[in-house]
Amino acid sequence: MKALLIREYGGPEQLTLEEVGLPSPKSNEVLIKVHAAGVNPIDFKIRNGSIKAISGSKFPKVLGADVAGMVEQNSKHFRVGDKVFAMLNLKGGAYAEYVSVKESQLAKIPDGFGFAEAAAVPLAALTAFQSFKKAAVKGGSRVLINGASGGVGSFAVQIAKAMGAYVVGITSKRNVDLVRNLGADEVIDYTFSDFTQSTHKYDMVFDAVATSSFKKCKRLLEPNGFYITTVPNHGLLWHRFFNLIRSKKAHFIMVKPLGNDLKILAEWMAQGKLKPVIDAVFPLKEGARAHQVLEMGRTRGKLVLEVVPSEEKLQAEAGVVKA
Repeated sequence: MKALLIREYGGPEQLTLEEVGLPSPKSNEVLIKVHAAGVNPIDFKIRNGSIKAISGSKFPKVLGADVAGMVEQNSKHFRVGDKVFAMLNLKGGAYAEYVSVKESQLAKIPDGFGFAEAAAVPLAALTAFQSFKKAAVKGGSRVLINGASGGVGSFAVQIAKAMGAYVVGITSKRNVDLVRNLGADEVIDYTFSDFTQSTHKYDMVFDAVATSSFKKCKRLLEPNGFYITTVPNHGLLWHRFFNLIRSKKAHFIMVKPLGNDLKILAEWMAQGKLKPVIDAVFPLKEGARAHQVLEMGRTRGKLVLEVVPSEEKLQAEAGVVKA
């Protein structure tokens, strides 16, 4: 099979499309024919070696934590031909034609969603959902989301609304309408106003882009409020030490690839409460270009790699016009 992989750490040019052997599923795994793979910041951080203390030095590495495709073998809960999606663990593997996935990480793709849409969901949406569960967000909670138009943030707005929260989104001027359309009750343009100087109070501040800090956001929190960020830093690790004796909590999220959580997100997708924002879709062979775009830091929503071209794309390329 073909896979997009790296043989050493470095820039986007390290991503090469090569022939590799088919994966051999273990007893608790399912073989998936990959149709699309999501692209996330952790992918380029693994590629450039910035988290090699975690990802290790074993090569080659097939990147990609988000996968959507079709089941190739029957299992306890899935049958051949089922359309599924999942978040993989840190070892990745989604940038390929086939991948073995733990059955416990899988969920069925809701009707009406294509593979590219489904592949955009798992890691980013699970990050937001598990953060809100940590902070016990519920109906009536006031939630502020920094980076509300990005990959995680665009899901965070919708998930917080699905959980009944009042949502304030922080974004740039060009994305104000997007965040409002995602369901935010209020939208603040960070280029015009410093949200950390607000006099309003929140039950949770979710720093989806990790550009602020607990120190700056602490004054925004209600007693027993939570500040949660997607990227840990030394300052946050220090603040976490005092969580047991302080009412306002500081945390970072370590997202887990839980199929049961993904099934809840799939239900919200089916109900129209959750829909991915996709900035661009690239063919698998152009994974290096997708990484270049993502590293610019201006992506609205998610980027996706298409392993199997959609039927609509194939028809367009063949010049077929729908009636």
